[in-house]
Order: sequence, then structure tokens, then C-alpha cells
Amino acid sequence: MELNVTSAALEISGEICRSENSFGAESDLIVPDNMPDILSILQISANAATSACDPQTDRVLLTGNVFFNILYVADTPKREVRAINTGAVFSNIFSAPGVRDSMPVQSEVTVSSISYDLTNCRKLSVHGELTGKIAVYSNTGLSLPTAIEGAETQTAQILCPVIKARGSAQETVTDSFELPPEKRAAEILRDEVKVTDRAVKIIRNKAIVKGALGVTVLYCGEAGIQQFKGEIPFTKVVNVDGLEEDMTVDCSIDVQGWETALSAGENGEIKGIDVETMLYFNVLGRRDQSCCAITDAYYPGGQLVCEKQTLSLSASAAEETEECAVKGSIRLPASVGEIELVYDISGSPRINRVYRDDGNIVAEGSAAVSVLYRTANPEFPTASHSAQLEFRHIFGGEKYDRVPEVTARLRNMSCSLSGGNSIEVRGIAVLSVRTVGSREVTLVTSVRLEEEPPKEVPSILISYITGERSLWEIAKSYNISREKLMSANDIKSEDELRSKRALVIPR
Repeated sequence: MELNVTSAALEISGEICRSENSFGAESDLIVPDNMPDILSILQISANAATSACDPQTDRVLLTGNVFFNILYVADTPKREVRAINTGAVFSNIFSAPGVRDSMPVQSEVTVSSISYDLTNCRKLSVHGELTGKIAVYSNTGLSLPTAIEGAETQTAQILCPVIKARGSAQETVTDSFELPPEKRAAEILRDEVKVTDRAVKIIRNKAIVKGALGVTVLYCGEAGIQQFKGEIPFTKVVNVDGLEEDMTVDCSIDVQGWETALSAGENGEIKGIDVETMLYFNVLGRRDQSCCAITDAYYPGGQLVCEKQTLSLSASAAEETEECAVKGSIRLPASVGEIELVYDISGSPRINRVYRDDGNIVAEGSAAVSVLYRTANPEFPTASHSAQLEFRHIFGGEKYDRVPEVTARLRNMSCSLSGGNSIEVRGIAVLSVRTVGSREVTLVTSVRLEEEPPKEVPSILISYITGERSLWEIAKSYNISREKLMSANDIKSEDELRSKRALVIPR
């Protein structure tokens, strides 16, 4: 006997691999001949940028650069602050079973900690501990039975986002800023460029990305150490074949590097700061695909053989952001002198724990805050101090069916002197929340009907109900239709089964 089977094509985007590794990058440097000796290290900061993320057979190769900035007190009578920049290349291999060439990969690299070894006043070794994360996706096409004529079936509505389009692009963004005459710069000490805002608009085959870069430059001049903050708007059109307006879009923007330089007017006088930033855009377009698939089946009066497969279906919610305050009091060491002025305050946040508590999602984190300040001590006119500030935020748990991933960045860092060599620090932690996960579902992928030899059965069969068996389980065990079983026992719904102690099994 041949079966009349209706099938449908289903494309599934699954997460092949998600992995996190820790690895290091280090650089040895010699103070240039035109710069003074190092008396002491004030601060070392670092930024990591990915240059390539290469999926290979059963692994992913991640490469990039780490840029170190070292602020130090010079061994001169004035004890001025000087800066040295250096870099290092990193490379790390992630074990990723099942990954193949050309699969879509999302990656992120952050600097977890920095250490150094001052060999002497002219030689320094810097080490950065990095945390790398990757996620690899793949599309799989299946033909699934959706209806079997004459068979009893259990079905499930399958809904999963499928990657239908992807594209990437690079862009160099440049801008110039003019400084007030009273705050003209002589030397750039430290600079940083971050993506502070972004929005994506989709038109056919294109993603229009608009955003802003936040620029922070610490420099020294005639007025001493100064800080400049500015913003650079940008717009980039990323060509993405197959992208449509109704798709859900993931757009990541990586700052791959930047350069700042002092700009001079026609008379050679320093007037401002030029900034050049290299950006990398990665766009993924997803569309929800649905299918009513069969999870179990049997054929009354025949022997139906079902081949099944357990599939991992990706399930991800759109990224959302919430904000929480980061604040606290930091007491500076009295040994270096009384604080007179804060030159710069910066912070690096990390999420330490995300958990569910009384129906809510709670994120706990800390910010490593560094303060560069002027003291009243002529022996140590500039000093630096680091401290940890804790923060905690509660999200409404009703929006999340699982504990989400949470990442953080800091903005609007500020401080005020509170007396007694203490400062009050304030800032805002911008928390990005994304539920990423997968669920497993077992589906019937193929069926066939085998001849069943005739059986001798009694004219009357009684089944005594034990446990929490469903109508489906009872009907399947006797290979009869649910409708026939319900009619023979005057049952209208599953709930009425609970009042029965025994069922008549019609033959």
C-alpha cells in the first residue's frame, strides 16, 4: 500500500557553535631617544580590534590587533606627563566542531586586564589579557512531511529565524575639530574613539547605517593637561543581496582602528585635532519561517514506520537596551598629596553575573574606574588611582523566557570633589540585553507503511486507565483512531478522560 504524503520545505538556521576563549597579547617597547626616561607609570589602557574572523573546518581563526597607550611621569625636574603608544598582534583558534568554510560568524574581542613589567627607565613590557567570543551559524534545508492521508498525526508549529542575507563593508570616517586659543594642544597623550549611537534603515538589497562616533582626546598644552570630547556623525550604505524591508537585521559596527593628529594653520600654529577612524560593518538579515511539522504518527490498521530527527532551532529576540546608574565615592591616597583637579576619569565595565530572582532578571556588574588628577605635591604633581564601583540592575522578567546575555558600556562619566581627598563618581551603564538560545524539537522526517500480518483479537477489549496517559497514547497503543476511541466511550474532550477508569477498545 502506498502512502499519500504531503511535504513542505523548511530551511533552518541553527547555531553551530558558540565559544569563549581567553588569550594574551604582549609588546616590548623601548622609550624613543627623543623622549625622557620613565620615573613611574601612571596609566595603561588598551583597545582590541578584530582584523579577520576566518571559519575553517571544525575551527575558527580569529586575528587582530591590540593598541596600548602608556601614560608615564617623566624623570625630569617638572615631572611632566608623557605618552607612548605601541601595539601587538593577536591570533587565537577556537575549536568549533561542525563549522565549515563560508559559514556566517559573529565575533567580539575585549581587553579583560592589563599588566606590565618596567625593566628599567627605558624598557617596558606590556601584556593584555583578552576575551574572545564567537558565534557561528548555518542554514540547513529539509523536506518534512506535513500531512499523511489516513494516518493519525501529532503536529507542532515550527517557527525559527532563518539567515537569508548577509553583507559587510569597510569605511574610513574623518573629521577635524578646532580647539579654543586658550586650550591649544602641544602633544596628544591619549585618544579613544567609540561607536556611541547607531540606527539601521532597510531598503531592498541595502542597509543604511547612521550613527555617531564619540571622540575623547587627552592632551597637554600651555594650560596644562586638557581633555577634548567631540562627536563625528557617519552614514554608510551596505550592499546586502537579498535583504528585504520585512527582515530582522543584526548590524555590528567594529572600530578597527583610529589615528589622531594635531592640525596646524597656515602660520604653523596648532589649531585643532584631526581624527581618522576605520569602521567595519557586518549585516545579517533574518526572516521568520514557519511550518506545521509532524512530531509523531501512526496508521490505524497498518504498521507505520517513522524516521525522526532531533533539530536544534535557533531562537533569538531583538536586542534591547536599558540604563542604570553607576556611582560611588572613591578615596584617593593621601601619600601623593591633596587633590586639586581631575584631568580625566574613565571606566571599563563588565557583567559579573546574570540570574533570575523572584521572576525578574538581575544583572550585577562592576566598573574599573581610573582617575588621572593634579595634586598639590610638587614632587608628584600628577597622579593616578584605580578603583572598582559595583552596579546592579533589575529587568522585568516577564519579557524573557530564559536568562539573557547582557553586555555593558559606560557613558557620561563625571566626578566632583567631595573633600577629604575623596571624589564622587557618576556615570551611566548602558546594558544591551539579548536572548540568544536554541530549543530542540524531534520531527518526523520520513514515513513508510509496512504490511502488518492479521492478528486474532477478542471481540470485546477493555483497557484500564493507569497513570496520566493521554487519548493519543491510548489510541496509538491499540492502533485505532482517536475519533473511534472517543465515540465508543462517549468522550468529547481530553478532560473527560480523567473521569474514566476503563475504556472500551473498539475493533
